[in-house]
Amino acid sequence: MINLKKQKFLIIGAGNMGYAVLNSLIENKISSKNILIIEKKITPKLKKLKSKHNLKIVKNVRLLKYKFVPSISLISVKPNQLNAAVDSSLEKFLSNSLIVSIVAGKKISDLKNIFTLNKGIVRAMTNTPASVNMGTTLVCFDKTIKSDQKKIVRNFLSLLGQINETKNEKVIDDFTAIFGSGPAYIFLFIETLIKIADKSGFKNSKNMVLQTFLGSLLLLLNEKDSPIHLKKSVTSKGGTTEAALKILENKNGLSTLISKAIDKAKKRSRELSKAN
Repeated sequence: MINLKKQKFLIIGAGNMGYAVLNSLIENKISSKNILIIEKKITPKLKKLKSKHNLKIVKNVRLLKYKFVPSISLISVKPNQLNAAVDSSLEKFLSNSLIVSIVAGKKISDLKNIFTLNKGIVRAMTNTPASVNMGTTLVCFDKTIKSDQKKIVRNFLSLLGQINETKNEKVIDDFTAIFGSGPAYIFLFIETLIKIADKSGFKNSKNMVLQTFLGSLLLLLNEKDSPIHLKKSVTSKGGTTEAALKILENKNGLSTLISKAIDKAKKRSRELSKAN
């Protein structure tokens, strides 16, 4: 088992996903001395995290006043910012580092053209629950990655939650649409239930909805049964749940809407890949 506490981590871009990974590193007791962040715009929550854990943040590596040799570098800038973010000084700085990119739409071949001095490139996608060590991550290794490098990457990404691997880079677009965007779909459903509960006059709507979601997930995990069977166990013939499900499961219902939404997200992901 590779000791990640001895590794040095560089995070380039501390937006939503970069921040989520950074927070996960801290939650997993990685020393702030072994973390360096490159970020031009420091958000209030990043500033708070910086002060609390004495993190080092610089706008570019030329401003770094001490020696730092990253063993793992996470690239988490926006796709249209990547080329501008990588200059000759940064490329040289990363020459001995494993590159783990979570930049949407940037293929391994694109990354190899940008990081020409670096041989160890990995493409991955995760989602925001990574910040609480409950992320879902998909990783695709470049063919040149060695087995010991794969172990390091797996150990690193396991800090974020569940890891899945693929040799087919094309499925990353599907992953982005389903799992990368997935938390937003769930939050929307929760938001909708809260609003409906509020209109019904409940004073503790948010907590009641969250408890229903959490309890349902735990029931699903504990029972080790399928969602279909558990759904049936809630549904009585001629009852209220059946009446509601007739609306949600009709041909224009929830399943159809979600499928259409995910297809739209997949299409957009592919468009971004081609544009970049």
